[in-house]
Amino acid sequence: MRNWVVLILFCFSQPGWAATSLAQEGSPLAQALLQEAVAQLRAAASFKILITQSGQPYPLALSFDGVNMLPAALIQADAQFISPDELYIAASLRMILPLSLDIYSLDDRQWLSFPRGAPWLQMPAFAGFDVNRLLAPDDGIEYALASLQDPQIIDEGATLDGMNNRLIRAMAAGEVVSGLLFGFIEPEADVQVEAFIDAETGRLERIDVDMLLNADDPDAETSIWHIEFGDYDAPRDFEAPLP
Repeated sequence: MRNWVVLILFCFSQPGWAATSLAQEGSPLAQALLQEAVAQLRAAASFKILITQSGQPYPLALSFDGVNMLPAALIQADAQFISPDELYIAASLRMILPLSLDIYSLDDRQWLSFPRGAPWLQMPAFAGFDVNRLLAPDDGIEYALASLQDPQIIDEGATLDGMNNRLIRAMAAGEVVSGLLFGFIEPEADVQVEAFIDAETGRLERIDVDMLLNADDPDAETSIWHIEFGDYDAPRDFEAPLP
C-alpha cells in the first residue's frame, strides 16, 4: 500500500492520455451517457462529492511524517469543487480514536487544517497535484469513466434517492479506480464499477466501486466504496484560507 503523506490525495492525476482510446467496446448509449455526465460536471459552477465505504472494512495506511505508518479506516470524506480551480475536503477517519482534518487546494497549492479547526498551514500535501486536472479533457474524471471496460446499461429505471436513474455497470483496472477514489487506495486487480446517471438531467449521481474482495466466497462481504455527486451549482459552503 502506498505511503500516504498527510492523507486524502485527490489524485485524478492519471497520465493525460487520450481517454477515449482506452475504453473497451461497450454499449454506445452507455458511453454517450458517461460522456454527457462528464460534460455536466464540467459545465457546473460547483458540485459536491461524498465518499463512504460499506461492507468489509478497507484498511488505509497513513503517514504524517513520511516514515511511520499508522493504520486507519475512512469514515467519510466530503468535498466541494468550485470551478475552475478550488477544492475543499473535510475528512473523518478512525484510527485508535476518530480524527478529522480539512484540506484546501487552489490550483497546485494546498493548505491543511489538522485537527479540523486548527490554523491553516500552507504545505505541499499533494505532491504534483493541480486542481485544474480534475475536469481537464482526457484527464481526471473523464479519463476514469472513459477507461471503463465494456460499459453496459443494466437498468433503465434504477431508483436512487427516489429518483429514476440509468445504471451502467463495467469493470475497471485498479489504477483507474485509484484516481476516482482520491488516490487513497490502490487495488491490485480489476474492480466492478456501477454508475448511476439521472435519467432526466443526465447528471452523474453516484459511482459504486466493488473491490471484489473474497469474490469466490458467496457468504463473505466485499468492500464497496460509494462516491456520490450532488449539489450542482450550489454556493460555496466553506471559508478558504487566505493565500
